[in-house]
Amino acid sequence: MLKYILQGILFLFIFSVIGRAADTPRSLYVLNGLGRTLSTMVLGSDSLLNDVVTVGDIPNRIYSRNGKIYVVNSTPASITVIDGRDNHIIRTINLAEGSNPWDMAFVGSNRAYVTNLKANNISIVDLVTGDSPGSIDVGSAPEDIIVVNNTAYVVNSGGYPDYDPSSVSVIDVLTDKVVKTLPVPANPQALALAPDGNIHVLCTGNYSTEAGQVVVINPYGDVDYTPLVTDTILVGGAPGAIAITPDGKAYLSDWGNGTNGYLYSYDVYSDSVFHDASNPLLVGNGASGVLFDAVENNLWVSNFADDNVQKFDVKSDSVLKTYQAGDGTQDFAILETITDSDAWADSVVAFTPGTGAGFGENYFPQNVLGPPDPDPTLTEFNSSSKPQEILSLGAGGSITLAFTDNYIYNGAGPDFTVFENVFLQFGSNEPFIEAAYVDVSQDGQTWYRFPWDTTTWKGFAGVTPMKDNQHPADPSVSGGDSFDLDSLGLDWVRYVRLTDIDTLKKEGAWNGDFDLDAVVAVNSKAGTPTALDIDNHQTPAAFELQQNYPNPFNPSTIIRYNLSHARQVNLTVYDVNGRKVRTLVNGVAHAGVHQVRFNAENLASGMYIYRLTSGRNTVSRRMLLLR
Repeated sequence: MLKYILQGILFLFIFSVIGRAADTPRSLYVLNGLGRTLSTMVLGSDSLLNDVVTVGDIPNRIYSRNGKIYVVNSTPASITVIDGRDNHIIRTINLAEGSNPWDMAFVGSNRAYVTNLKANNISIVDLVTGDSPGSIDVGSAPEDIIVVNNTAYVVNSGGYPDYDPSSVSVIDVLTDKVVKTLPVPANPQALALAPDGNIHVLCTGNYSTEAGQVVVINPYGDVDYTPLVTDTILVGGAPGAIAITPDGKAYLSDWGNGTNGYLYSYDVYSDSVFHDASNPLLVGNGASGVLFDAVENNLWVSNFADDNVQKFDVKSDSVLKTYQAGDGTQDFAILETITDSDAWADSVVAFTPGTGAGFGENYFPQNVLGPPDPDPTLTEFNSSSKPQEILSLGAGGSITLAFTDNYIYNGAGPDFTVFENVFLQFGSNEPFIEAAYVDVSQDGQTWYRFPWDTTTWKGFAGVTPMKDNQHPADPSVSGGDSFDLDSLGLDWVRYVRLTDIDTLKKEGAWNGDFDLDAVVAVNSKAGTPTALDIDNHQTPAAFELQQNYPNPFNPSTIIRYNLSHARQVNLTVYDVNGRKVRTLVNGVAHAGVHQVRFNAENLASGMYIYRLTSGRNTVSRRMLLLR
């Protein structure tokens, strides 16, 4: 069995955080193609700072990921990697000279595909070492690329002036092989993922006899469940970029008439065209890039000829404000907030995959660290299923996460939440449960398991769908499965371990294995617990019997007890008349927290007493069985 042991800390933390740098705010980055620079704006503010960093001679695309900015330069052939905290250039990754890199997409934790317009291929790039271990031959003059799940779609424009043949190459990113080629109309330039899972391919046309149109690719539309072109939407003009909102409204940018740039729009569900070349929405001259910001719910448009960017309201279809930028604005990226101490799990200490694991391992460990999938189109009926966001543990698999720059403390209400890709099944509205046991630890050595119940499925992770992924640290709205340290008698923890419950529950013919998305500390403190906290909570109480959970119960419940050292114990259940009902434990138990399941399936409703005895020590509690 494959086993990953990653860097982690499996001993008591002795270091503390001395101080924290200020958070880097969520920001918009604008690529100025002619100026060879980037402009930035703190989103929510009203000031654009121009020419903050210089990039390649002919920059073409810009992306943001994990606190870094990536700029694809056609000349010199390279990728400029920029630190989002202070905008200094971390490194330049050199690519094949003369290949004319055009676009890029991330296909793993440390890998990217780069399209090469003149080389007619895709470079596979290691973003850590800067090496290019191989390439993938595609069609003629590849331009834009998008990755959906483990599949990459590349538009091959065919090249000027004939744009023939024009096609889309479909690549399996796990094998780095082209698995299908789809013919499309002339000069495909851009792609976008729609909320219904289809891929929309913008075909600009040949600027004379063939006008702009969009073809729709269903990823599973063919008889063998492979991608297939299923629809065509005519818009006219010569659009060059596309963005789709979470509610299914597509916007296309067109250079325009020399005075104004154009936006076209249509509905991705009905194919109804709202604005085309006959009645375009007017924006700045030389409209090029379009970017939808799901957080602020607006569109950004770059106007190359006017050297500005515009904030565009998608509700009223009007320009809200125009910002003067650098020379030749052409593309955008949004840098998400960077913090030195956040509420998310920081590292993977260990991962032991179970049978059937593998989904998401090409994005491991980044896909389980940080926030859950932020896609605003996700609902309780449509959960995240992207390998970029989730990791399948496999049957019986286990993963241990550490909080290194903060810790979870026992505060008011739930203390942390686990997100899995649970969803409500259509028709029954019952959740598709893929559950895991949840254990926590202060030092990574002594573990405490939350009580669980297969009647209500309380106490497991992977039971409750995510309801609001825009506010994941607020259990009152976020959904997911939340846990309270108070139920374990712990004041703080730094480790969370999740273990797939294997055959305890399977979803019929479906696999049903736990798919981890994220773990967030709802009650989080930066640094480490104080020495007093550590001394007071290294071991459980000397001899403690806890209240059963749930109580009242039907038909089973969990009884937990704590021991400071190994000893002979007896745990027995009696009825209210003192008659012995069942002996649950009779033997030597080690130090730590223990739990025992009591199943009262054949017993009558009423009050029962459970008693823990060790030598001269005895403690009893009551529990109520309700049928």
